[in-house]
Amino acid sequence: MLQVTLIGNVGADAIRKAGDGYEFISFRVCHNDRYTDSAGVRHESTMWVDCVMDKDAKVAEYLKAGTQVYVTGSLSLRVYSSAKDRCMKAGATIRVQRLELLSGKSDPVPGRLIDNDGVVHEVQKYFHCDVPGCFLHNERGAQFASDDNGWVVPIENAPQDIQIKAMQEQAAREQKAQQATTQAPASSAPVTEPSSNRKKTKK
Repeated sequence: MLQVTLIGNVGADAIRKAGDGYEFISFRVCHNDRYTDSAGVRHESTMWVDCVMDKDAKVAEYLKAGTQVYVTGSLSLRVYSSAKDRCMKAGATIRVQRLELLSGKSDPVPGRLIDNDGVVHEVQKYFHCDVPGCFLHNERGAQFASDDNGWVVPIENAPQDIQIKAMQEQAAREQKAQQATTQAPASSAPVTEPSSNRKKTKK
């Protein structure tokens, strides 16, 4: 197997396709290579690489035009005839095994979230974590939800049934905390006898 790693920008929104009896997600990544030769002349070349991945990959909705991605997978080459350029050309295709969104601080999902038990979980850049079907929050209290496959979205972007479930769990936690406060045992501080009731001792 020939493994490759590619960093580049998505050329157009990912689309779902069908071929050879199966469905898949397809998108193209543009890789720009820049260098300066010994004479000081700057050169730049652009290469487009086709990428395919499983049709069930939830990350497809984030693969928008212009998004910078990190892709790892197996490489295959093909040769085809270009009617437009009247010549033979070669193309490259990566069967994606790992993909990360190389976004900046504007990511809607941060890299570290906390579950309802206070356990911290690392979230990969393509919004995936190790706790499927869980409600999470960040240090500032903003809420998130992971689906059954572990893909994380802000709670306001989650399906309505998940939002309702999150509100129900939040209400249950608040009620439990209130009950715990109400049922807390009374203070066991020692009682001090008033000074007027104390027996006077003879000197």
